[in-house]
Amino acid sequence: MKRIVRWGQHEDGFTIVEAILAIGVFGILVGTMFNAFVSLQSSYRSARQLNEIYTVLSACPEVDRALEFNSLSSTTNCYPNNVFSAENGSTSTVTYTPTLTVTNTTALIASDPLYNIPDSKVVSIDVGFPKPNQASPHLQLRMLITRNGVGQL
Repeated sequence: MKRIVRWGQHEDGFTIVEAILAIGVFGILVGTMFNAFVSLQSSYRSARQLNEIYTVLSACPEVDRALEFNSLSSTTNCYPNNVFSAENGSTSTVTYTPTLTVTNTTALIASDPLYNIPDSKVVSIDVGFPKPNQASPHLQLRMLITRNGVGQL
């Protein structure tokens, strides 16, 4: 940039104020882009984990549907689809551990809307995030299983 000092004379370069201002604006732009990248990366990780948890939750009922009504209990295997490959080229895996609880409807509290359904069981499946997000809320699925079929709640 040329500056006119006197009529006919030019000075090349930037002033120190212009250089400091340019560095400041550049720093703000880089900081904003970095924060956006970190936020996007975090959102992606959370969405991926939620998708994996959903896969675990949706696979558990399929296992339970194949079982005989009388043999369905809290010890039923609910781990057909709970191990996923880690990202970033790692060979490690991420494992989700669902908790399965089977309760006869007669053992529910009287205020539960499923309490009055005879000859039925309620299957509750709870899946939480693995490390380092273990404090995040768990996702839950509750199903009513009767001798005649399954209904998701």
